[in-house]
Amino acid sequence: MPPAPSAPPSDTAVLSALDRHQHRREQAIPTLTVLAGPPGTALSLWHRWLEARGLGLCVSRASHEAGAVRDWGAFLAQHRNLETDAAEVLGAAGGLRRGELAAQLQGKTPHERGLLLQELFPAVPHPDAAAACRCLLQPAAASRPQEPWEALLEACERNPLRAFAALHALVPLGEAPALLLAGTGPTWLAQAARTVARMCDTVPTLAAALSVEGEAVDAYLHGGESQGRALVREGRLTLPAVSTEGVKQRVEALGVQDTEALTGALAQLAADGAPDEVLSLYGGAAREREAATVQPSAEDRARSAAERFLSALLESLPATRGLFELNQRTGFRLHDRPVEVDLLCRRLRLAIEIDGYYHFQTPEAYRRDRRKDLALQRHGYWVLRFLADDVVARLEEIRDTVLEVVSLRHNAVGRVPADGEDAHGAD
Repeated sequence: MPPAPSAPPSDTAVLSALDRHQHRREQAIPTLTVLAGPPGTALSLWHRWLEARGLGLCVSRASHEAGAVRDWGAFLAQHRNLETDAAEVLGAAGGLRRGELAAQLQGKTPHERGLLLQELFPAVPHPDAAAACRCLLQPAAASRPQEPWEALLEACERNPLRAFAALHALVPLGEAPALLLAGTGPTWLAQAARTVARMCDTVPTLAAALSVEGEAVDAYLHGGESQGRALVREGRLTLPAVSTEGVKQRVEALGVQDTEALTGALAQLAADGAPDEVLSLYGGAAREREAATVQPSAEDRARSAAERFLSALLESLPATRGLFELNQRTGFRLHDRPVEVDLLCRRLRLAIEIDGYYHFQTPEAYRRDRRKDLALQRHGYWVLRFLADDVVARLEEIRDTVLEVVSLRHNAVGRVPADGEDAHGAD
């Protein structure tokens, strides 16, 4: 039986432990950080440590290799010019000075590029890294165009770990983004631990972490010994929980005096490690909700406060960080007017709308929302609609619904119409 976890350490102790984990990675020892405790606290501490080192953070809800590697690769492509990285790797292998190959490639036709590059690919010592350079610098013919990731997967015999190693090899030492897998329950943890153990074995310098509740870690460690369990046991950090007295003080400071359910939701947010900004926005949304019940003109303020709170809450959760943008245009139009969404996730084609009661006051208001839903659906979006009042009063239900749909969309997003395509709703 594994030993009982020790008392939760302070933030300083956790950050020091993260430094020790990183020292092992720098020695090419596969190392996994396991942040066991409140998800908000896990994200905050991991992000703070990474910022001090100038590293980016990819957060994924995936538990299988294909999803985790794809999410990491997508984050890498968003934050780096991979074509430039590939040119640097290929040029260095061919003995060229830094930036020389990239300069030579500028303005070249595909045929001219092929002639220039054909002698350099064999110089790259790792064949999969050479394949990554080829996919980025000499894409396939236009008869069957492919995304660079799909082309690389094909070149690596559909093996995500080989594709991951190939992409990682293109990034200069010490600049690759970290990976945080976030989920709940021992079943998720069992799969995620296997996945990240294999990724750390493939690239020992990868800064990788799991965010999961402590109870799931306890249950998982009771199983038979494996590499994943060994890494989880060695890398476990039990995060500090917010004290009952601390929660009470924070709730009282925000002046939420409605019902026990509201103060209970606020206390749960604090216990989950939500930052002060999220708690303050919840308090503001609750106050606006109370005002709207006695003053109908306050309905717009209540809805806006609920939007701001939900946006900040989703940004504070590991599974949804960086996914949603507040009050964004989709890029397509409905009846010659741009379509704007309260919370928009372009990557997963997911739209969240926060509705005030005025949305249901007239038949035309109802029809307008349905036309908008249809336009979003025609462009491949799933639409979630919540009452502004429920964002405050039924927070846990709404949060869990968003997390469930995000998980489904991670596995189900396929070919969708481009944002520039037009949409025409029907009355």
